[in-house]
Amino acid sequence: MTKPQTFLLLLSLFASGPLAGDVLATYQQGDRHDRHLARLPALHVPAGTPATPLLEEGTFSVTWTGTLSLEKRQRLHFSFAGTGTATLVVAGEEVLQETGSLGGEKSDRLRLSGEVPIEVRYQSPEEGEARFQLLWEERSFPTEPIPPGAFTKRDGALAAEALAYRGREIFARHLCSKCHLAGEGFGPHAMPELNHVPPIVGLSGDRLQEDWLARWIADPAAYRPDTNMPRLVADSEEGRQAAADLAAYLMTLKTGAEGAPVAGDAQAGGATFHKLACVTCHGQPDESTPSENRLPLTHLADKYQPHALRDFLLDPAQLSPHTRMPNFRLSDEEAANLTAFLLEQSATAERPQVEFPAGDASKGAAHSLKMQCGACHAGLPYDPSALPPFETIAQKPWNDAPCFSSAHSHLNLPEDAGDALEALRSEHLDSLKRDTAPAFAERQFKNLRCHACHSRDEVPALLGALHSDTAALAAHLNVHEKLDQSLPNLTHTGAMLHSDALAEMLAGTAEPRPRPWLDARMPGFANHAPETFAQGLAAQHGLAPSTAQEQESDADRVAVGKELIGSESGFGCTTCHGVGDQEPTAAFEVMGINFALTHERLREDYFYRWMHNPVRITPDTKMPRYADDKGETPLPALGGESRAQFEAIWDYLQTQ
Repeated sequence: MTKPQTFLLLLSLFASGPLAGDVLATYQQGDRHDRHLARLPALHVPAGTPATPLLEEGTFSVTWTGTLSLEKRQRLHFSFAGTGTATLVVAGEEVLQETGSLGGEKSDRLRLSGEVPIEVRYQSPEEGEARFQLLWEERSFPTEPIPPGAFTKRDGALAAEALAYRGREIFARHLCSKCHLAGEGFGPHAMPELNHVPPIVGLSGDRLQEDWLARWIADPAAYRPDTNMPRLVADSEEGRQAAADLAAYLMTLKTGAEGAPVAGDAQAGGATFHKLACVTCHGQPDESTPSENRLPLTHLADKYQPHALRDFLLDPAQLSPHTRMPNFRLSDEEAANLTAFLLEQSATAERPQVEFPAGDASKGAAHSLKMQCGACHAGLPYDPSALPPFETIAQKPWNDAPCFSSAHSHLNLPEDAGDALEALRSEHLDSLKRDTAPAFAERQFKNLRCHACHSRDEVPALLGALHSDTAALAAHLNVHEKLDQSLPNLTHTGAMLHSDALAEMLAGTAEPRPRPWLDARMPGFANHAPETFAQGLAAQHGLAPSTAQEQESDADRVAVGKELIGSESGFGCTTCHGVGDQEPTAAFEVMGINFALTHERLREDYFYRWMHNPVRITPDTKMPRYADDKGETPLPALGGESRAQFEAIWDYLQTQ
């Protein structure tokens, strides 16, 4: 790679740091440093953990720089929350400095407009957790954390650390440590992805079809362009013979049990394909080159025995524990129908023309050992001594390693892998032994394609542009939607939900479903560390993990809160929101989450921000605003003060 190419690569990779965002965070810890983009000038670092994967545990400093984008002149006060020492500089002038337990002071009122540069300098405390948030307030809104989206978008910036982060992702995602074992492992705090388990191939003969398996081994990227599976045979007659031999061997790995027949309705399966928004991650089953890095499904009829596809849809992680395919908790009928649809449609796709020879299973077994397939796939032959250990390869440059020679181009590594992995090896190799919840959460947000269905930080979901492509599949149902089918915006999710409730959502175990009226459903990613994922989303907002707490409530105020949610002398909340078994009274177009779920799910601070002005948080929400800029409502209860009324509602909701 030439120097200009490397420069452009670094420029484009700036967002490959642990977070994505519009604020530049520069960390310092002795001789160690880290620089990356962040969503916000905010952090939560539990005691005994590093602030970023490139730092060690212990005290650190960080400087955030960004540009506030204010559409109109505002008169703002700024303040902090957290612990440590913090200084705020606005437009080149120091306006606030505080040490210890932050939040006791606020800046003078500043008249600001347009593009306003800010700098926040933070030093962590000597002991205990480090936590920081930057807050603001104005006459039109009470004190709140400055939200994502308040800062001017960055076009990119040069940072060598970004390349090291990219190297971490490549090393973990491509399972380098499976072939190159670390003598003592990477420790209990390593990147979770280093412990991911590749697909288990021990039952291939019960599940797959031999011809497809040979073609997959010969060229995995032809079926899945982003695959981590290397091409281990040459593109030649000899290579195709080896692939056929391997396929024949894998087909001998079976129990011989007959799979239950699949009797599904393909038309109903097509409707399910549309309702579950499968098109946001996959092309349609007859679409060979889908856009937006979506995976093609054209090979399914050739790959699976019918019962095996159904079983995979019912439990994707059963034989591929860390698959990115989530669990939609399909019923048996839904899985059978979806199987019928996928097999019927993918059978019409164009087939490859190259013929493969018959395979020899005994030769395939020998190939499997020679190629060390068992390094990744448990149960296959494997000789760990045949491959150099991690400690050995760490001594030589990785951008000049055999993996990147023309003879090894079959590893399907990205173009930047050599430079990225060498940046990791030469400067930050020990970072493989460390990770942080915010960095993990951001990797999973990208890896699990959360952006496919959910908008975040002013980036729209792919769903809006793609879902109509499959609308015809459900047209026969003649359903005219009454209830709004919008999916939640994830900008504030880490600040909105208690961490344990969010972890249940990510794992797919939340019961009852918060939004049962949606055709789409939140799938489960139970094997992708949902607890750490949830904690990381909270930490991105400067918040510690949380869980619902029992609280004492004043009976009189609870009674006022109950009255305030009603329609006769309240805000009419029960028009759209149910309360336990009580259904909403008139949810014709929009339905809200049942109030009985509020206590277990919602953080109290977020509740008050939401109630004051929902549109400030979610611009396209259907939720009305009840408080004016003065903090008053039209209702006479509690003197018409919105905060007092909202506190009464909160107290009532805690009793449900």
